[in-house]
Amino acid sequence: MGSLCKLTICFEDPFWIALVETQDVAEGYRVARHVFGPEPTDPEVEEFIHNNWRTLHFTEALQVEKRGGTKINPKRMRRIIEREIAANARTGTKAQQALAEQREAQKVERKAESKARREARERALFAQKQEKRKQKHRGH
Repeated sequence: MGSLCKLTICFEDPFWIALVETQDVAEGYRVARHVFGPEPTDPEVEEFIHNNWRTLHFTEALQVEKRGGTKINPKRMRRIIEREIAANARTGTKAQQALAEQREAQKVERKAESKARREARERALFAQKQEKRKQKHRGH
């Protein structure tokens, strides 16, 4: 069974972006984002698909819940949807939420790396000051 890919182009002020969603049995649901800038023309979109597909950075595989095939009363469905919206209170599509989670994960990584660099720099400065103090207190 092959994978299903979906390309959505939308406007997120001030740029046009492409959301690429893939769903595969083996890899699961993954999302990537590409910023076009000004509104892309059809040839630009086609060129993007053909030339930049391999350079896309997809998110980690996400769990996708399977939907049942039973028909639900529209009023009941509306109540369920309102309850879920109130509980999750996230805006955007599933793809946008996945991208937001990826950005948060990258933010945590960046903070950890910068903290490690800062602490290393502070340790080096402290060692340098200690060495300088030792040099001053040695006899001339």
